[in-house]
Amino acid sequence: MRHLMLVVLAVASATSFAQRNPELERAQQQLAQKKYDAALKSLDAAEKKGGLERDSLLTLLESRGLAQASLGQLDKAEQDFRALLQLEPKRDLTGKYVGKVAGVIASAKEWFKANGGIELGPLEPGAQDGRVKQVSLFVKNDPLKLISQVRFYLRKDGGAWKPVEAKVINGAAATDVDTETIEWWAEALSDRKDQLLFLGSAGRPIKQSAPAPVVAVVETKTDAPEKPSLTPVQVPVVETRTTTTQSGSALRPVGYVLLGLGVVAAGVGTYFGVSSFGEREKIKAELSMGGFDPAALYARDQAAIGGARVANILFAAAGALGITGGVLWFLGRDVAVVPGAGGGVTVLGKF
Repeated sequence: MRHLMLVVLAVASATSFAQRNPELERAQQQLAQKKYDAALKSLDAAEKKGGLERDSLLTLLESRGLAQASLGQLDKAEQDFRALLQLEPKRDLTGKYVGKVAGVIASAKEWFKANGGIELGPLEPGAQDGRVKQVSLFVKNDPLKLISQVRFYLRKDGGAWKPVEAKVINGAAATDVDTETIEWWAEALSDRKDQLLFLGSAGRPIKQSAPAPVVAVVETKTDAPEKPSLTPVQVPVVETRTTTTQSGSALRPVGYVLLGLGVVAAGVGTYFGVSSFGEREKIKAELSMGGFDPAALYARDQAAIGGARVANILFAAAGALGITGGVLWFLGRDVAVVPGAGGGVTVLGKF
């Protein structure tokens, strides 16, 4: 019991780093005195006010789990400890409590091993005409439905931060913007606007811009020879019966070159696309495991996005080269002149 009392006092001291909240602080004192019913009432009052900072909310969940387990409300206690671990997977609970509380924590940890923590991440920006029109994020693995809304902090062209709130719908939240480049970070909030998780920060915001425009194919007129008719054409009688062949222009070799370049561009684009996709999958995996360096992960994510843009450009270029090469190959075919049976000649085109 002495060990339990020391743990309760440790929980109470942790509140000095949280938001000042009279009800929450009163609950810590009541827990130290083993007044669990009174502590639950104080914790409920603190929760109803809403707007708790993240540290205060984590303290509330741990304190309420302790009080409920001590009163034999084991299911409710395990639910609070599950939420605590989903929001803070590295929360140190091992050896902190004894008796019923320790058993409930062990069950919550088993549940967490099977379900993992909540995942947040940025999505590709919505863009139109070279401008960012929308920023968004995804919310994954939230079986307890803790996150209901998101507060975005937006900054355009180095200006002031502007907060905008958005609901989480089908695992994503988004807000509209209209700028060439955007910096943003976000807070994941509960239905009472308690701080749950952060994505980025004012010091390390997420920076996004509109993707590079797809390379357009520009049609150019060439002095290509007219397509010869395959219908025999009667011409004046000539003395010679020799078959003559007029070679086509140099367009066909140029067409081969452009087709080859198109194949190369498609191959390189495939490499960049596959590499970018693989890197993004690795980043998602590291986000799910936690313990990552946000700055390093952000830099890798930006590099992966850049690789995807290069792949898109190369695919567009490959298409343009392929179309142009095919047209030149068609226009560069040969023309043959064959003597006719009646003394005339026949002009035929051949591929």
